[in-house]
Amino acid sequence: MLRPVHISQLIDREAAMLRDPGQIRITARMAIELSVMAGDTELGRVFGNLFENARRYGRSTHTGVADVAVSYVKTAPWPIISLRDQGPGVASEKLSHLTTPFFRGNAARTAATGADLGLGIVDKAMQRMGGSLELANAPDGGLIAHLRLRRAPI
Repeated sequence: MLRPVHISQLIDREAAMLRDPGQIRITARMAIELSVMAGDTELGRVFGNLFENARRYGRSTHTGVADVAVSYVKTAPWPIISLRDQGPGVASEKLSHLTTPFFRGNAARTAATGADLGLGIVDKAMQRMGGSLELANAPDGGLIAHLRLRRAPI
């Protein structure tokens, strides 16, 4: 069931579960009042999967730490929440396959320990909540996940 979810609180909660300064640093710049229509548990899993994915594959080649920036853009009625890591990104021809269950990009093959379902789970969860997931490489490196969710009524 979809209900208003305060996105900044949810992100803080999920980020706190993964905080390990030796592996991942998460910085969120979210409006306190921003609420989206979502399932709290399901949206928590979305962010948990994205943070874990960044921790595994989005580490900077310089520091070995995954620096993840979370930001948003207000667009009515669909705020877009973006998560960006500073890792190597993904080969452009493989971007469209990242949400396919069991697909692993070359960089992920050597470091992976999971079942390769994370981004597929994120994609399906976003669809169930009436939103969408878009993955892209940042122009100067890193992977960006754009989450589009319906703004909750005020």
